[in-house]
Amino acid sequence: MNCRKSIILLLALIVVSGSVWSQSGAVRRAENNLKHFDFASASENYKTAVEKAPNDISLKEKLARTYVLMEDHVNAEAIYAQIVKIPASQIVNKLYYGLELRANGKYTEAAKAFTEYAQAVPEDPRSKELSGGADKMKILAVDSKIFEITNLKEQNSPASEMGVAFYRGDGILFSSNRGTDATILRDDVWTGKRFYDIYSSAKQGDKLAAPVKLKGTPDRKFHEGPAVISTDGKELYFTRSNYIKCMAKRSQDKTVKLKIMHADWDEIKQQWINIKELSLNNNEYSVGHPALSKDGKRLYFISDMPGGLGETDIYVSYKDNNNNWGPAINLGKGINTKGRELFPFISEDGALYFSSDSRTGIGGLDIYSATFTNGEWGNVQNLGAPINSSSDDFGYIVDGTNKNGYFVSNRPGGQGDDDIYKFKKTGVTLCGTVIDAMSRATLSGSIVKLLDGDNVVATKSAGDKGDFCFPIIPNKSYKVTATQKEYEPNTVSVSGGKGNQVVQLPLSKLGGIDLAVCVKQVGKGTLEGATVELTNKATGAKKTCVISADCKCKFDLDPNTDYTICAGKLSDNAKGTYDKPCKDITTKGKVAPASLYETLEMTYLEENMVIKIENLYYDLNKSNIRPDAAVELDKLVVIMQKFPNMEIELSSHTDCRAPMAYNDELSAKRAKACVEYLVAHGIAAKRMIAVGYGERKLVNSCACEGNVKSTCTEEQHQQNRRTEFKILKLK
Repeated sequence: MNCRKSIILLLALIVVSGSVWSQSGAVRRAENNLKHFDFASASENYKTAVEKAPNDISLKEKLARTYVLMEDHVNAEAIYAQIVKIPASQIVNKLYYGLELRANGKYTEAAKAFTEYAQAVPEDPRSKELSGGADKMKILAVDSKIFEITNLKEQNSPASEMGVAFYRGDGILFSSNRGTDATILRDDVWTGKRFYDIYSSAKQGDKLAAPVKLKGTPDRKFHEGPAVISTDGKELYFTRSNYIKCMAKRSQDKTVKLKIMHADWDEIKQQWINIKELSLNNNEYSVGHPALSKDGKRLYFISDMPGGLGETDIYVSYKDNNNNWGPAINLGKGINTKGRELFPFISEDGALYFSSDSRTGIGGLDIYSATFTNGEWGNVQNLGAPINSSSDDFGYIVDGTNKNGYFVSNRPGGQGDDDIYKFKKTGVTLCGTVIDAMSRATLSGSIVKLLDGDNVVATKSAGDKGDFCFPIIPNKSYKVTATQKEYEPNTVSVSGGKGNQVVQLPLSKLGGIDLAVCVKQVGKGTLEGATVELTNKATGAKKTCVISADCKCKFDLDPNTDYTICAGKLSDNAKGTYDKPCKDITTKGKVAPASLYETLEMTYLEENMVIKIENLYYDLNKSNIRPDAAVELDKLVVIMQKFPNMEIELSSHTDCRAPMAYNDELSAKRAKACVEYLVAHGIAAKRMIAVGYGERKLVNSCACEGNVKSTCTEEQHQQNRRTEFKILKLK
């Protein structure tokens, strides 16, 4: 991106003031050059002024910023290197110096400059964003191998092509200052080049046709473009220099601002007609770079209007039921910075793509993606190389498949100044989130590494919401590890498939006392969905956690403190319920770091359920309760206490051996003995019925009455010798 697009990109970077330097002819000439956007002449005049006053910081700043507008990063870096060494220099020059170093691929030096600026001005949002270190920039500069990129040689020219958009299906629309019409001799004042006009290239077979200038009144004096066409092809929105009746309309600061215009397609004339400006426009600030949502109800654009967050911000306007555009709404701090945000594009899946010069990147302008979640824009991700480069990269658009699209770059090797490039996504992605294992809060800034075996493939810093994405090769397995200060690292393995992969990386805090709780259902293992409640006995403060499939609920505990943990879960069956087991735990005597592990077992009960009392044995032909049997009955006592309304039938069973009448009497005595034991331990007798079934309810085919001779083993007979309780009433 060079100086001849400066007006169309709203680069209002130099404030012209002639009062102080009116005595200097070189300065007067330079400032007059700037008013006409003649940056090349302005730089020569500022150089002359600096030679005459080498200690004047203000003149050097103006010269440096002029080089920035010319995209002469080498000279801009050299001047800023001088400026930042002057004690009286403004600290913001350190930021500008870092941006020029970055544009020249000097990432280590740029990171140092950004860090020094962040230490001096921590309140500037750009400080945190840009001071992440050279490693971030170097990682982004590595080709992700997920894109195939091709220069559109048939559409590009030795001039500049930019502002690409989709045109009537698979064609493209773009702006160029190639000036193909020799009968129109109109040039851009400061470069001698033609003004930007809008061109289209329709799809012909598997290629794009030769570009043709857009027909109709969009082709007028001064700059036109970027532009966008509605999905139905009937509406055109395009950027145009502000003029009235072929005369430039200047603002109070003597510059020509930009406006968004609207045109209708005339099917009969096969051209665009009815040019009208949008109500969003204003003579005192610029509005440009239109982008439409697929349904045509949202118009995204950029502006330097008052009240924004930076030099140019991205805004959105909503179309009402009368087809009128509503007020401009700033997309907010999740997208906009104190620098320049440019060239928005909204994809069919709702993702926003845009360019910025004030985020972590590898060039002047880098391309970023963002998503709209919970009512706000955020999750900004740098697309990295090869989409981004050390040059300017902008104007990214992608089709409905999210695999094919275009962008613009002035990287080396192109046809001219800015060229249009076609891309095709060839891989899949592995994305995820880093979270606090206890609170489930996202952990921004976590360092996430993608590993192929033990080899680190890529490293990224998690975004504002703990998010990250890596391009991966389909059908290949990887490991992902995350680290964060004051947390234990964690690694997960991912079995690659043909599609995109999603993972979550929970991290546990270091240095404290933590508690891991597992909840299981008796006889069935992990009880997913159960809730664990931790209560501080001293303060009554409570924390809760829901058991996941890995049966882990984690809590941070205070030292020298007593707690209670309880588990609970609602039943899906109206006639069933779970008990609520609790345990007391303490950190007294524990020295950090330490980890505690507890398991809570929940019993599920419902009416008419029959439960065998395990390991309840009697002496041969006896009905008295042995000590080992008492242990099992004590468990039933606890259950009866937990469910005070529960009523049961307590039954005893024998095997088939011995006469049936004898077995009936023996089993009745054993059932009665169990009930008497429960009564003796506080359970009301009216809540229980004792029944002896003898051998009448065998659980297998081991009958042996009359002429039937049993061949069952002792183990099979043992299955029939059992004590059970059936729930008659639960609630």
